[in-house]
Amino acid sequence: MRSLLSIFVIFIVLACKVVAQERISSFIPSSAPDRIILTIKGDPSTTMAVTWRTDTSVSESVAQISQNLPTVFLADSSSVVTGTFEDVEGDGVVGRFHSVNFTSLRPGTTYAYRVGSGADASEWFTFKTASASADPYTFLFFGDSQMGTNSLFSRVIRQAYRAVPDARLMLFPGDLVDGGTGSKLQDDEWGEWHEADGFINAEIPVLPTPGNHEYYNPGDRTNRALNRYWKPGFTLPENGPAGLEETAYTLDYQGVRFIIVNSDVMLRSEDLTRKQAVWVEELLKNNPCKWTVMAFHHPLFSTSARRDNQTVRESLKPLIDKYGVDLVLNGHDHTYARGMIMPDGEEKKGKRAGTIYVVSVSGAKQYQQDAEPWWDLGLTNTQLWQAIAVDGNELEYRAYDASGTVVDQFTLKKKNNGNSLLNNAR
Repeated sequence: MRSLLSIFVIFIVLACKVVAQERISSFIPSSAPDRIILTIKGDPSTTMAVTWRTDTSVSESVAQISQNLPTVFLADSSSVVTGTFEDVEGDGVVGRFHSVNFTSLRPGTTYAYRVGSGADASEWFTFKTASASADPYTFLFFGDSQMGTNSLFSRVIRQAYRAVPDARLMLFPGDLVDGGTGSKLQDDEWGEWHEADGFINAEIPVLPTPGNHEYYNPGDRTNRALNRYWKPGFTLPENGPAGLEETAYTLDYQGVRFIIVNSDVMLRSEDLTRKQAVWVEELLKNNPCKWTVMAFHHPLFSTSARRDNQTVRESLKPLIDKYGVDLVLNGHDHTYARGMIMPDGEEKKGKRAGTIYVVSVSGAKQYQQDAEPWWDLGLTNTQLWQAIAVDGNELEYRAYDASGTVVDQFTLKKKNNGNSLLNNAR
């Protein structure tokens, strides 16, 4: 009897192990496109990239594009554009990720497009190319979404879209997902992130930045490999340092130079730290844009007493100070903080602005602030999103909570000598 009981127990344990090994994603791909997302790979006034996923039965990467005409016969006026695909195997499924880059577009023009073909073609979406000049526009910023994306982050991004439906870009400073380190599979996390964003991703281009959780391996936390879904899931510029393609890149958009830095590799590689610093300095030294915004995951100045990203700070702050970067956008600390920090050795005088540093969070994972305060305004246990409007010599920043209430704001006004003045700060 005991031997039979022992055999039964062993059978149950083995069965549980098999079930655990056979966990598969809840987001099974099909022949119909999903995870449709816009990004910008080249000149934002003449190009736009789109990425989507299907199952492996779809053997072509096909999209149609037309100027956004009032006719219902959009397909008749559209051009067919083909691209490439890459298969990603993981979490029990194989997803085929397609990428198409629309080129030779007209600046400041609204287009309609759809992906896929035949009965499986997606609905039509629209986007607008950047102007060839520095026309006014607004971009959105979302700190770490990471956890609770479909249950809680969803209300943040949808509230932001309702408030600023004509936003031209959405910037994410890393930790879009948790990396499969919890109870969820990696593919489930990406499925929920896209589910939360919905059609918004397909109409407003995304500028994503990898964070530390895009480098976590659920089976081995010491294995710091880029999340398998990152490069196949986005079509991003490859104009950064060698070896960091699509994770460090730059984009000039209507008078703003965006510099996206991969701060996570800076914590582990002296070579990639040095390469990025050289690359950043070249971009700052030869900058035709009036405004400069840098985004990376790890803050130069943390809100947590147990965190100090010294390597990132020592590599980037001298450049930020030397070339007068206007705005630095970070995540990682899961609180909100906004403060102005002058170049080393300079004191705050009057309204002259140093660099504005922002740490923000949009998802459910929240921490406390216990570092020595460097910020002028801080918040905890609050989901936020930011709208940043650029209009000639003025940059207006507003931070909103998930209810749509303005919780922080300031205005920077650029003088002819390149210096900025800080006004209307809360």
